[in-house]
Amino acid sequence: MLDDRPYMRPEGPSFGSSPMRQPWSGWAILLTINVVVFILQVIVDPGSLDGRFGKSIVGQWLALDPMKLTWLLPMQLITFQFLHGGMFHILMNALGLFFIGRALEPAIGRREIIGLYLASGVVGAFFQIALAFALPAHFAGPMVGASGAVFGFIGVLSRLFPQREMYLLLFFVLPIRLKLNWIFWGSFAIAVLSIVIEVRADAGDRTAHAAHLGGLLFGAFYVAALVRNGGLMRFLPGLPKVRFVSDDSAKGTGARQRREWRKPKVVDTDEVTNEEFISREVDPILDKISKQGIHSLTERERKILEKARSKM
Repeated sequence: MLDDRPYMRPEGPSFGSSPMRQPWSGWAILLTINVVVFILQVIVDPGSLDGRFGKSIVGQWLALDPMKLTWLLPMQLITFQFLHGGMFHILMNALGLFFIGRALEPAIGRREIIGLYLASGVVGAFFQIALAFALPAHFAGPMVGASGAVFGFIGVLSRLFPQREMYLLLFFVLPIRLKLNWIFWGSFAIAVLSIVIEVRADAGDRTAHAAHLGGLLFGAFYVAALVRNGGLMRFLPGLPKVRFVSDDSAKGTGARQRREWRKPKVVDTDEVTNEEFISREVDPILDKISKQGIHSLTERERKILEKARSKM
């Protein structure tokens, strides 16, 4: 019945609710935290941005140093992800959060993208710690930055939508169009090659390449093993599991498709009953409209509503 839907209830929110009253997107929350923390670094602890890093508050307490693990490790696994070493460092990560986070969040949701950020950063940190113990001359040293989490976003987006195309600015000048599948394998190759160069070089470039690789691989693991089973939220009681329906059509031969990573099954609206289709696909969209307004719908959600209209 329509009258049991949230948008039909008298106490339900109106469609014309102010954008200021709507909840922030997960990527916007993460980006804001990173920017605010960097401003605090500049004001309160400027030594963390220059050669005084080792004696700064960030360097002594909040950064993650693989060779100086203490009882502060659980806290540092989180704090290091929101700290940066300079303006260019935070600018690159902020651009990644803005563009990649905006593209990814409609597929997995706000809570899930925040959890993915933290989990990717932690996994990347453990990759860096492992290499630091194996090759301390090349990978030791304090670590800060959201790069591992951004690479996690790249891993998830590229494995969910391998055939989708994105425009990139090569060397910040030349626009090129690449499939996300190519971006994933390109990022993987660059991370591995950077680690090899780091090992063979006399002095490192102070970049946490292992953390990049760890975040990227965790993103791929997330798609292969977690999305179809409820995402990261499945481990937290009382929170809804992520529901994902791919709108990315695989192209190529059957052999090529079989080589793709396992993805959540795409729901075909012609294979389910009207009641099941409304329950599984239409109701969540109507709930979203009632909470965020019809302007918040993605192109896939609008197509589902059109499909629902034709089935009724």
